[in-house]
Order: sequence, then C-alpha cells, then structure tokens
Amino acid sequence: MSQDWNATNAPTTQFDPAPQHQLLLRMTGDWEGPTSTWFDPTATPEESRTHARIEPLLGGRFVRVDYHSTAMGKPHAGQLILGFDKTEEHFTAAWVDSFHMSANMMLSTGAPREDGHVSVLGGYTASMCDEQGVTQKQKWGWRTVIHQPDADTLVLQSFNIWPEGREDRAVETRLTRRRQA
Repeated sequence: MSQDWNATNAPTTQFDPAPQHQLLLRMTGDWEGPTSTWFDPTATPEESRTHARIEPLLGGRFVRVDYHSTAMGKPHAGQLILGFDKTEEHFTAAWVDSFHMSANMMLSTGAPREDGHVSVLGGYTASMCDEQGVTQKQKWGWRTVIHQPDADTLVLQSFNIWPEGREDRAVETRLTRRRQA
C-alpha cells in the first residue's frame, strides 16, 4: 500500500450501500457560498463565506465535510462526518468545529425523512447565568438539516434547541458546487 493513503482512498472490504448512502455520496465535491449565523434569533444574522470539500470515506460508508469560514470576524474550520447506520436505520453524524464546539465533539442521529432531507439531532452543554448571577450548566439541543434542492446546490441549516424546548434558527449555509475549469 502506498504511504499516501487516507480514509478517502485506502482500499476497503466490499460495501453494499443503502439508498441513504447514495444520497450522501451525491454531495461529494467542492462547494462555496454564504453563511448566515444568528447569535440572537431576533436580530440580523452575521454573514460570512464558507468553503467546503465533501469526500467519500471508507468505500462510501461515510462522507466527510471539511469546511472553513469566519465567525465574529475570526477564522474557523470544522469537520462533519455523515453516515447511515443500516442496522439502526438512521443517519449518524460526528461534528467538530473550532468555533461552535470548542474542544468538544457532537454526536447526532436522525431517522430518514420522506422529503429526502438528512436531519440529525445532537446536543451540547452550555454555561448560563441565572437571575442571581450563578453560573449553571444547561443541556441544549442542536438539530442539523441538510438537503440538496438540485445537483449544484447544498443547504445546511442548524437550529438551537433551548433546554425548555424552544427551537430557534442558528445557522444557514447555502453552498454552490464549484466546477473545475
């Protein structure tokens, strides 16, 4: 085996993909487009530009989304690995990000939807001050929805879910496939 191998090109055992794997594989390629981030769901979102590369992993079992952008005027990058668990019949996701996730990893799952969108739900812990100024740790939810309206458009939407259940839009990225000249 060549020393220049990685999870995108290393040989693997035969794999029989489910239709959901084919859905993920259609996302492969180079992408870029605008991202809107709502730090306050009632305010105007912060706008930035995102660049992404999506590659198949381990013979099509997963796809990896590598991306970079800015948030609050500072550079950030992240990686999202998406798959479909044929045994459990749900999508799986593992996400790391230098802005949103700090040094944590978010794991998410979600059942296939009739509309073909990938929708996964994970969670994170945030420290918030209560009315008396005491810092409390709270569990928040994070729902990510990914869909491809056409072959050259990819939309990623994320929603913050408050501990009491209220859901607010948090991030929307609308990517366009970059064609090689």
